[in-house]
Amino acid sequence: MAIRQRHAGPRSRTGRIAGLLAALALTALTATACGTDEPPSLFADGKVLVGTKNDQPGTAVVRNYKFSGFDTAVARRVLKTVGATPDFGIVPSEDRRAVLTDKTTDLVIATYSITVDRMKGLDFAGPYATTYQGIMVRKNDHRIKKPADVIGKRVCTWPGTTSATTLEGPEYDRIAVYEQPDASTCINDLKVKKVADAVSTDQMILYGFTQENPDLRVVPDITYGAANQYGIAMAKGHRADCLKLRDALRDYLGDNSWSQDFATSLPSIPKADATWETDFKPRTETVDSLSCRDRPRT
Repeated sequence: MAIRQRHAGPRSRTGRIAGLLAALALTALTATACGTDEPPSLFADGKVLVGTKNDQPGTAVVRNYKFSGFDTAVARRVLKTVGATPDFGIVPSEDRRAVLTDKTTDLVIATYSITVDRMKGLDFAGPYATTYQGIMVRKNDHRIKKPADVIGKRVCTWPGTTSATTLEGPEYDRIAVYEQPDASTCINDLKVKKVADAVSTDQMILYGFTQENPDLRVVPDITYGAANQYGIAMAKGHRADCLKLRDALRDYLGDNSWSQDFATSLPSIPKADATWETDFKPRTETVDSLSCRDRPRT
């Protein structure tokens, strides 16, 4: 009996240790299965890499190595709320998705419209602004006053934008649309006169161009397609961070800061549009329906 008792003790301790190890392993597997393998927060070290434009006055432009415009104001406001600051870099329109999916940039805040297709591969917090696509012409050119006047005219757009996609529709096949590499080239084409009759992109962007190009103007009564909703874009897998940005954006839209930043960055819009806040400021219900989702909430 004594021998059996002497051997029973060690076997019992060994069994308890093995059971404990098995339980720990199961806990680790369960935690992984529950989704705790989400990447570290984008805000963890307080600096966030933000891709934005450099050639869109009013929305995002670089002058003397400083980024300014409404997109950059939005970035600074909402990131401050979540305890971070933006480190800006330049991203062309056609590269906005790529810099997020290859992890070279944390966020893109670059007049990037939220679409059903883009929501499948990226998360968005937004919108932070709403605008329709329009037309810009030379200030002294009064040939284009209504949509029918654009038929047969040469209209410049650039790749990677919803503007180019919209004008590919069959209803616009009588417009001579062509692409240049970027916005600046389209603006130059318009100024040359014989190259382009008009430039088409979102009205918010076009009004920004007129602030540094007083010889150009936006035709107010011509718009194309549905409203574009600008969002803060990020790669999938950071849903908690996305929700924090959504909440920060809702607070931003809820006080006077949004209107102050918008009017400061884009003074040409309040001058031209008496109902500019109604026309360009998103509603919080829209933010809720489009933010941090794989598809819009219906």
